Amino acid sequence: MVETNQRLLRPRPAVLLASVVLALVASLLVAPPAARAEPAQGVRTVVARDDSVTVAGSAPAGSTVAIHALGTEAAETSWSDGEPVATVTADADGGFTATVPRAEGRTDLYYAKYLAVVDGAVLGTFRYVDDNQVTPLASYPYPEPLNKKGVTLPVTDDAEEIGVQHATVNLPLNQLMLLEPVDPANMITFTSNGRTFYFDADLVEARDRQIKPSSDNGMVVNLIFLVQPTTDPNSAGRVLAHPDADPQAGRVLGFNTLTAEGVAYYTAAVEFFAQRYTRSDRRYGRATGFIVGNEINAQWAWANMGDKPVGEFVRDYERALRITDLAARAAYSEARTYISLTHCWITVCGTNPDPERPTRFYPAPDVIEGINQLSKDHGDYGWHVAHHPYPQTLANPAFWKDDRATGDIETTPMMTFKNIELLPQYLGRSELRYDGQPRRIILSEQGCNMPGTTAEAERLQAACYALAYYKVRFLDGIDSFILHRHVDHKREGSFRFGLWTADEERPEPDKPDRPKLIHDVFALIDTERSLEATKFALDVIGIDDWSELVPGWDPAALAQRPLPEVAGISTTARLGGTTPISTFDQGTDGWQVSDNAASVAADNGDLVIGFNSLAKLWRGSDVEFAEPLDASSTPYVGVRLRVPYQQETGPRYARIKAYGETGGAIAAGTARLADDGDEQQLTLDLSRWAARSSISRLKIWVRGSTNIDWSGTVRVAEVVRADRLADTGRTTNVNLTAVAPEGGRVGAPARLTLTNWDIRPVDGSLRVVPGTGIAIDPASFEIDRLPTGEQRTFTGTITGYEPPDIAAPELELSVQDVEYRVPLELPPPTPVELYDFDDGTAQGWQPGINVSSAAAVTTFLNGPRLPHDGSHALEAVGAGVAASAPRTVVLRPAQPLDLSAAHEVAVFLNSYGGAPDATGYEATFTLYSGTDRVTITAPYSPNRWNELVVPVTDWAGRSAIDRIEVGMRALGTETTWSGRFQVDSVGYYDRPRR
Repeated sequence: MVETNQRLLRPRPAVLLASVVLALVASLLVAPPAARAEPAQGVRTVVARDDSVTVAGSAPAGSTVAIHALGTEAAETSWSDGEPVATVTADADGGFTATVPRAEGRTDLYYAKYLAVVDGAVLGTFRYVDDNQVTPLASYPYPEPLNKKGVTLPVTDDAEEIGVQHATVNLPLNQLMLLEPVDPANMITFTSNGRTFYFDADLVEARDRQIKPSSDNGMVVNLIFLVQPTTDPNSAGRVLAHPDADPQAGRVLGFNTLTAEGVAYYTAAVEFFAQRYTRSDRRYGRATGFIVGNEINAQWAWANMGDKPVGEFVRDYERALRITDLAARAAYSEARTYISLTHCWITVCGTNPDPERPTRFYPAPDVIEGINQLSKDHGDYGWHVAHHPYPQTLANPAFWKDDRATGDIETTPMMTFKNIELLPQYLGRSELRYDGQPRRIILSEQGCNMPGTTAEAERLQAACYALAYYKVRFLDGIDSFILHRHVDHKREGSFRFGLWTADEERPEPDKPDRPKLIHDVFALIDTERSLEATKFALDVIGIDDWSELVPGWDPAALAQRPLPEVAGISTTARLGGTTPISTFDQGTDGWQVSDNAASVAADNGDLVIGFNSLAKLWRGSDVEFAEPLDASSTPYVGVRLRVPYQQETGPRYARIKAYGETGGAIAAGTARLADDGDEQQLTLDLSRWAARSSISRLKIWVRGSTNIDWSGTVRVAEVVRADRLADTGRTTNVNLTAVAPEGGRVGAPARLTLTNWDIRPVDGSLRVVPGTGIAIDPASFEIDRLPTGEQRTFTGTITGYEPPDIAAPELELSVQDVEYRVPLELPPPTPVELYDFDDGTAQGWQPGINVSSAAAVTTFLNGPRLPHDGSHALEAVGAGVAASAPRTVVLRPAQPLDLSAAHEVAVFLNSYGGAPDATGYEATFTLYSGTDRVTITAPYSPNRWNELVVPVTDWAGRSAIDRIEVGMRALGTETTWSGRFQVDSVGYYDRPRR
């Protein structure tokens, strides 16, 4: 899935019969007409070496055998159009062998397919390299992650924090690869087969910034090769896309393996990325798996080649798969190549526009067995399977109730987490194996939707992940479970697959805002705290013990990843007996860009880390030591740094991390920085960390605490280690949080949590300083010695509540005479729904101007196809008028609505985006009270839910609202258009949101 996920219709039995017939016809149509000898004769093996290719086979004894090398795209019959690369005589036993140079003034023969011809007749069929003895550019063991847990990136710093072991990164070649050269400063050139190809430097380097920190942290990274529809005249997507692809239908297009130019571009792209990301030195990061396309059994949506019988589709796709395998294995000895499949199995599912012609969506076994037959017939190789076992209904995460995921591999319509154990069994069949071994399986994309915005929906999403992870954890034959996705994506409509919510205030579709419950479960599920984190899910699922649904359940085997050890950091200590770790007089001393940083350089004796990213994301630099650092006798690490101050970033923090050489051991300390831009000394205490005798890497991170854009530089003056602390100073490095779980009001509870991040214990009292407009009883709490890394929560009662900023209340707290400003966290404003349409009616809403009808619906043709929340939405059908004319739906309640408790009234709007020549779209939301009104008019994005919010705190009419109107129109066009739009979740919030 790239941005949205479309599924397919279940066909009638006649459809499956038609598929077989069409596949047979297609195979006859593409079969070469040349006369054939016995199948036992012909090319039997092709051996590739660094400088030569050896072709061996059998032919009539004493016959003259012409060996022809054809391009990947060439029809088998085209052999007669060219000269043979070798001519040999079969020996008395009929054997022949020919060795030819790989490149001698002609196309590199590594990718060629070879035919043996005797007296004008083809012997057997063609064969590619099936014995690959080429010396790869890089050779090292395949990574050994701690477990199967993974996620689709983009947030690399959080991925490290929660222990991600596997990741996927999309490579949309239509964006990354160019047709013609551009400014050399924004272009990377690459030579493939004597030709120069061009890549967009900015976009490629953006992938570097995802892949390198991930692989440096030990993650196994898989790259997904894609080509999407494009209108960019300089995009190589114009050559890479299959000539028969329908860009109006496919979100992802099939690869062009029908023309020599398409093959040349695709080969160059795979070579470029495989060589870039498999280097032994990990200069750009490391990726070891390569997924060819996306969900190919749903080709019409996700690998579009136009209408194709399955046999013809598989033929064209398998060429790209083989090219990928050959190119990747020439780059890296252990590279793995994968096909990608949906959760649909025997039957197709979703929306098939023509179920009588199965030329758009295919049963998964037809695709797997078709590829297998081609690879067996023409030179087998180690392709593997990347499956996507989503729940049968993407919106409903309760996969344990899937009724279309049965226990019979021969008949099950779908392959979801419910019956995922069938997949290893199926691929274990002898006829599907490669070199005697089952083809490997990764679960490269699947997720658990949060079906709503309630706490119950959040628990259901997290329970889905817990059960799915446990099933896969104890299932042999699956290498990884890579969750989709890290952050909710606004372009996925009402789907909320992320570990984080997306920030609705940001223009980007997937910037992280708030971690959900699933985030906490994900972070702990592979640690000693696994059962603690997932206990709630038993009640959600309706079981007493995980063994009821998890074959092979073994709770003792859950802790596969050690939790990072909390190390104290002092902001006041002085060091004694120091030894330099890194100095920056002569350069960066090996320190490199980490995570959301943009640059690292040495300047005037300092390490200067440049950045431009969201404030709340960690950014910084790390160094990997050529020889592990032994800090047994020097366990204190001192870092002197200066971090720019910007009030809008909120409180700023630094983190120092030390990595043990083996076993995933990490020690990390965190410090809240002073609210200024002055230089600070931070001292990390590793004296109690068992792995300090063999430190392989150090990392320095900084961040703010808001989602504003934050750019600047961090300057690190020195990094040292010391054998003692000359003075530990005061305990000032503590973290404080304040939560009012029942809201900000007199009589409600307030919880104050103190965490000791310092080297020394915290003693004394925690005091609430008056003057913030918020009073708590008691105003002081005794701490009673809080050790490093531990926290304590104190509960009081709010006795006064008049903060200056009701949307962002703050407390001032004091610990050991140091005062801290602490936001008071409130529960999210309660959304009170007035109209959800889930009873299947319009609930009093009527067509307004230029709308012909309005009715409750469960689905609609435009994205995201599903209601914003619940089972129904209101759909308005526009009249055929100018696209720029407003279209509205109207509610006139029988009695005026009293929304005196409301601070904001909101509605979610979505629309079809197909207005001809439109330059944009505009929505209007208006509330009326007699002749008075409040309104908002704003641009919006079609094919996704958009929230429209009208503030009403200061509007007197909110106590008697007698009309509500919601509307939209297209901009920049007068063309006649009868577009549709949808409305859902009309309601209000009981307090303003920030």
